[in-house]
Amino acid sequence: MPFEDVDEQGFSFDRFALFPRRQSLLKDGVPIRVGGRVLDILASLVERHGEVISKSELMASVWVGVTVEESNLKVNMAALRKALGDDAGAARFIATVTGRGYRFIAPVTRIRAAEVATLQSAPAEPNHNLPITTGRVFGRSDTIRAIADDLGNSRLISVVGPGGIGKTTVALSVAETKMGDFPDGVWLVDLSPLSDQTLVASAIAAAIGMTTDSPKILATLCEHLRDRRMLIVLDSCEHVIGYAAQCAGAILSHAPHVRILATTREPLRVAGERVRRLTGLEYPVATDLDAAGANGFAAVQLFVDRTADHLETFSFGDAEAPVVAEICRRLDGHALAIELAAARVSTFGVRGILEQLDDRSSLSLAQRGGPPRQHTLAATIQWSYDLLPEVERTIMVRLSTLSGWFGLDAAGHIGADDELDRGQVLAGLASLVDKSLVTAELRGMDVEYRQWDTTRAFAQ
Repeated sequence: MPFEDVDEQGFSFDRFALFPRRQSLLKDGVPIRVGGRVLDILASLVERHGEVISKSELMASVWVGVTVEESNLKVNMAALRKALGDDAGAARFIATVTGRGYRFIAPVTRIRAAEVATLQSAPAEPNHNLPITTGRVFGRSDTIRAIADDLGNSRLISVVGPGGIGKTTVALSVAETKMGDFPDGVWLVDLSPLSDQTLVASAIAAAIGMTTDSPKILATLCEHLRDRRMLIVLDSCEHVIGYAAQCAGAILSHAPHVRILATTREPLRVAGERVRRLTGLEYPVATDLDAAGANGFAAVQLFVDRTADHLETFSFGDAEAPVVAEICRRLDGHALAIELAAARVSTFGVRGILEQLDDRSSLSLAQRGGPPRQHTLAATIQWSYDLLPEVERTIMVRLSTLSGWFGLDAAGHIGADDELDRGQVLAGLASLVDKSLVTAELRGMDVEYRQWDTTRAFAQ
């Protein structure tokens, strides 16, 4: 439907048209889904294109009469750059002027609504509820591509790994690539807030927009999905694993055109499930690298990128490279741990972060955003630990005395006592592997095991 006011004034730049009064941004005449704050930031920049606008000015014009932290501006600026396809490192639209603010650098033309042939008054009803990604994804391109391909052959893919490793990031990236493949939409179901696992079916129904008063919610949900072609992303299944598996199995049995992508710390164990385990980002083993060599590793790229987000003056050179490489190695390429460490560089410096890792202070590194279970690295591990039965907690603690890789004999020797025999210890070890608290690697004819250094520090 065209705009009612064809004389409304707007701005044109590159392939985009912006109409601030109606809060509408179009690319090639097609509306782009972005939030109101993002559009307000863009309008402020475009209206004064060519000028440097300070962060304080932007925040005052966008959050009128409200005091907000600068992080709000950074998050919305990242979302804006993503919507425009802009790269902060090689900006085409929004340039960062270090220490001063931002400047809109693309040529801008004033236009009227009537000049945009296919202009619409509002975006079409979206057929997804995926959040706007605000940060770059490092080292996961091959994994994302492989899982997207898997969805063509398997109806249930479980992305399995320890807390904070990047499962949700990968799943959302996969889901974004598949939005055009499912006519009835791609829907994210965040299960992390659920304290009652019997509400899993209700959470799925709410996410896909189904309303019902039926007491048999799962049966009604399955009937609703029977003829639909849809991708459902079940995020954070581990604490409701039983009901998540039950719902996934029922949906797959009754709705042949529905695909499910799950993130979890252990497999759902549903018929037809394809498990894709996520490990840490690649990090340098050697520490005598220069900046160019270190920057070839995804873990280092993530650390440098996130540090720059928090500290505009951060410079990654040859002097910092060995220290950053060692930080990433100490953190096993663990994405959340690296992000938490990077956020503290502005306070402690790069060498100060490494010194904290020496005394195991990494577990207290914190952030404000995200779910509470990821506010600190300790909280992330605690979330998994609390879900364990008592016998597996005991085995996890005993295995933490083993550094590096170990075999079944070592696990049985250190874990068994008068109360736990070797068989129970090895069964517990297998369960800890399933739950991503111990990693396993096939080496020749044997399997070797290892706890993440951060998990060992927690258990000790």
